[in-house]
Amino acid sequence: MNRRKSKQIKKKSEELVVNWLQTMLVEEEQKKLTVDNYQKYLPEQTHIFVNKKLMVSSYTPKWFQKKIKKILPRKNIEDITWSDIENLG
Repeated sequence: MNRRKSKQIKKKSEELVVNWLQTMLVEEEQKKLTVDNYQKYLPEQTHIFVNKKLMVSSYTPKWFQKKIKKILPRKNIEDITWSDIENLG
């Protein structure tokens, strides 16, 4: 994967994280949430240790990046939505 594609994936994952966080916040907090400050709403711990494996925590930017990479062969990156991630399972 080239650098241009990875930048697009990273940007899309940040957008999806913000969209996901906005679904859980009250309306006045939703207005404060942007792509620039979403990280203060996420926990600091990004990985978990399960069954003697270190795994990426759910709903982190890295987790979204992995899900986007699975969808990319079937869909264009601009067309990927939150529902595509949900349906992926």
